[in-house]
Amino acid sequence: MKKTNIQQKVQKFGRSLSGMIMPNIGAFIAWGLLTALFIPTGWCPNEYLGKLVDPMLKYLLPILIGYTAGKNIAGDRGGVTGAIATMGVVIGSSIPMFIGAMMMGPLGGWCIKKFDKWTEGKVKDGFEMLINNFSIGIIGLLLAIFGYMFVGDIVIWLTKTLSKLTVVLIDHHLLPLVALVVEPAKVMFLNNAINHGIFSPIGIEQANELGKSVMFLFETNPGPGLGVLLACWAFGKGATRQSAPGAIIIQSLGGIHEIYFPYILARPGLLLGAIAGSAAALGFYQLTDAGLVAPASPGNFITLPVMAPKGQTLIILGGILIAAAVSFLVSIPFMRGKEKSVEEDLHIDESRAGFINLIMFACDAGMGSSALGATRFRKRTSLAGLEVKVRNCAVDQVPDVTDLIVCQRGLAERVKDSNPDKEVVIIDNFLSDPALDRLLERLIRMEAEGSGEIAGQAGNDEEMAGNDGEMVGKDREMVGKEEEKGGKEEGLLRLENIRTGLAPESKEEAIRRAGKILHESGYVDAEYIDAMIARENLTTTYMGMGLAIPHGTSEAKAAVKKSGIVVLQYPEGVDFEGEKAHLIIGIAGVGDAHLEILAKVSEALEDEEVLERLSQNATAEEIYQTLNK
Repeated sequence: MKKTNIQQKVQKFGRSLSGMIMPNIGAFIAWGLLTALFIPTGWCPNEYLGKLVDPMLKYLLPILIGYTAGKNIAGDRGGVTGAIATMGVVIGSSIPMFIGAMMMGPLGGWCIKKFDKWTEGKVKDGFEMLINNFSIGIIGLLLAIFGYMFVGDIVIWLTKTLSKLTVVLIDHHLLPLVALVVEPAKVMFLNNAINHGIFSPIGIEQANELGKSVMFLFETNPGPGLGVLLACWAFGKGATRQSAPGAIIIQSLGGIHEIYFPYILARPGLLLGAIAGSAAALGFYQLTDAGLVAPASPGNFITLPVMAPKGQTLIILGGILIAAAVSFLVSIPFMRGKEKSVEEDLHIDESRAGFINLIMFACDAGMGSSALGATRFRKRTSLAGLEVKVRNCAVDQVPDVTDLIVCQRGLAERVKDSNPDKEVVIIDNFLSDPALDRLLERLIRMEAEGSGEIAGQAGNDEEMAGNDGEMVGKDREMVGKEEEKGGKEEGLLRLENIRTGLAPESKEEAIRRAGKILHESGYVDAEYIDAMIARENLTTTYMGMGLAIPHGTSEAKAAVKKSGIVVLQYPEGVDFEGEKAHLIIGIAGVGDAHLEILAKVSEALEDEEVLERLSQNATAEEIYQTLNK
């Protein structure tokens, strides 16, 4: 259990870092192209256009990171505060302040969030705008001064510490161990600081004396990053796999190493691949007494061989390829592990070629709406005596063996981009959509035609299928999950977490109410509440038939401490984009523990009288008994 908690914290930290960078990848690419093309050692040197490089590196990118980090914590107000705070470290240091931005941005978002919570309900009417604007200005200014006076010095101290450690390793002829310092430092966006601030000055001095220096190869080798990106392309899923080819071009030809850092931040285990690749290359260069005559900038397949001494071009290229190969091989387990186990668990019957064997209901997190939709549709297929498997997952984790994907309209483009070879059925809600009725009719027709049965037989045997098929279907589809759960989890739904007779309020207020109860009950961290709003903004969690199931985004799973559910009853309803939700069920799920309650909800929806009672006048005790019986 302790190991799991540590792993979750590491993953949470990695996701938070990635969340600061990934939205700004376009800006990194713009800067990277400018660098590769127009700096003095670039493809098309241009002094005039090259003037754009440094301002983008020193100002634009750190401020964007600070804004995004603050916004991830406290919305637009957090973003503005984070940007102001970041400006302090940008001005207070002569080196690019990526790491400073990743410190000040979240700090700005956290401070404004705490201020807003402290003033909630205390601001008099008419003074809201005044307080909102001045609070950002004052808090942002104080943080900017703090960053200007202190944080920049901390980053500079960190840089000097890395310099001393690297020099010790070099003096003791332990070049491969340099990778233990260089690769983690690069991922923390200290690559330019350690390369131009440490390795290049020392390397120039060595080159003047010896004619070459291996120092120029420490940070600039594109091989470690290339291997990581190749593994993401070959074995990744969703956006990771789709974006990897473009990143490979930028990395290997453009020499823009920053392009692969977010991939490692999203999957921290990939750092081991980069370290292993770098160490292998440095070991090879040490054995061959390799080096460059001058700094290679940017570090790519073109500039490194160009800067090689006469007779060592192939050696330099060999070190790049060795780094890429080792990095690729070590990275594979960190890309394949989870996906392989998912597909093995599906047990697709190869004899059913030509049938639709696996249907995936997909939503952003694969936790709430898709789970309930899959549960309900699975029951319908079982009643019809169909052998099709119905599961749910996150949109970026659709297994390759999936035949058909069901998703809401707001996620359709994302699903199609990630799964271009899959059939996609687009619906407006997971419970009562005509597209699901047509899909069921199609499945029944396919089974009948494929087995030689007449189409009317399914209707004649419907009653028997309802009695026997349900048990068979549940045994066939759910046995793996029941064994995995190993029994019912206590405290999943508590009586005190059911609120009835609530007065109408806005959708956001209702979702925040559910999230607050989840947090106060110990199911989630506080940041999960904002993640529930972010998930709703992505696409509605309204399920149909008066039911909404708000939950966090896929990135917010790290904020879930344990599975929990809360139920809010609004007799007059809450507006969800023109639809009225009378039952709002807030969900935080670890694994599949919460699916049992969703199955109970699905059963309740089969009886209109039960659904009406739960939505209008049932007491908390009655709702609790209905969903826990």
